[in-house]
Amino acid sequence: MIKLSQAKDRQSGFTLIELLLYVALVGMLLTSLTYFFGTMVDSRVKDQSILEVNEQGTVLMDYLTQTIRNATSITSPTAGLSGPSLTLVVPTGGLSPTIFNLNGTTLGYSTTGTTLDTAGSNFMNATKFVASATGTVSTLNALVGPTVAASPNNKGQMAIYSGTASPTTLLASSASTTLIANVWNDFNITPVNITSGQTYWLVYNTNGLASADNDLLYHTGTAGQTMFLAQTFGSWPASWTGTAQTAEFSMYAMVDAANTPGTVQVKEGAGALVSLTNNKLRVSGLVFNNLTRPATPGIVQISFTVWRLNPNNRNEYDYAKTFTSSAELAW
Repeated sequence: MIKLSQAKDRQSGFTLIELLLYVALVGMLLTSLTYFFGTMVDSRVKDQSILEVNEQGTVLMDYLTQTIRNATSITSPTAGLSGPSLTLVVPTGGLSPTIFNLNGTTLGYSTTGTTLDTAGSNFMNATKFVASATGTVSTLNALVGPTVAASPNNKGQMAIYSGTASPTTLLASSASTTLIANVWNDFNITPVNITSGQTYWLVYNTNGLASADNDLLYHTGTAGQTMFLAQTFGSWPASWTGTAQTAEFSMYAMVDAANTPGTVQVKEGAGALVSLTNNKLRVSGLVFNNLTRPATPGIVQISFTVWRLNPNNRNEYDYAKTFTSSAELAW
C-alpha cells in the first residue's frame, strides 16, 4: 500500500508538457519585449532624422529669405535666369556683397585669379583638373573679369570634357549665358557623372568683339594645365587639341557626391565663409531663380534638398526633404 504522503511527493514539480509550455510562454514574452523595444528605437531614430532635416531646412530657408527681404538689389543671377549661387547688395556696406552658395567637393580652381586674360573671344580656353570625388556635376562656373561687351556680344558658354593629355571627349555643354562682370558666372549643363582620380577639362568660350571683352581671370598653374584653340562661339567639337600653357583659369564645378557633407555657406563682404548647415546633413540642388519683373525691386525663388547623412550605410532611416520658397526685396 502507498502512503498518501508518498503519492503527494510523486505529484510535485513540472511535467515535460508543462515545462515546454512555460518555456514557450517565456520565449513569446521575450520576443514581444524585444520587438517592442526595437520598434521604439527605430521610431526614435526615424523621428530624430525627420526632426533634424526639418529644423535645419526651415532655419536655412528663413535665413535666406530674410536676407533677401533686407537686400537692396540682386547682382546674380540676373532677371529671368537661375543659378547655384546668389549675390546680393545689402544696406550695410561692410556686409556687401552677401553671397550664398553650396560648399562641397570642388572640381577646379575656385579662387580669384591674379591675372586677366586677353583676346579670349572665339577661343576655347580649357583647364584640366583631377577629380577628388565621385559624383555628379550639373553647373560649371567661371570668373569673368571687369569688362563685358554690350549686347549681343555679352554671351558665354562652358563645356566639360574628359581626357588626360587633351580634351578628348565632350561630356556636356551649356547654352549661351548673359555674362556679368567681376562675378562668378554660372553655366548649367545636363548632369555629368565624374569619377574620382580621372582628369576632366573645364572649357570657356565667349563672343566678345574686343580683346578685353568677356575675359576670365587666371593664375600660374602647372606645365600644360591649360590649352586653347580658335573656335567660333556657339559650337563645341567632340574632341580637340590646341596650344598648351602654364596657367590655371578661375573655373570650377561643384561635385554632388552621395554621403558627402554639402553645406550652404555665406560670405558677407570681405568676411570669411560661414557654413549655415552642419556636417550631419547634406544639402544638394541649391538653386536661386531670379523672377524679378520690370518696375519691381526683385524677387528670388529658392529651392534646395536636405538629406540626412548615413556614411557607414547603417540600418537607419534615410530621410530627405525639398524646401522651396520665395522672397521679395523691400520696396
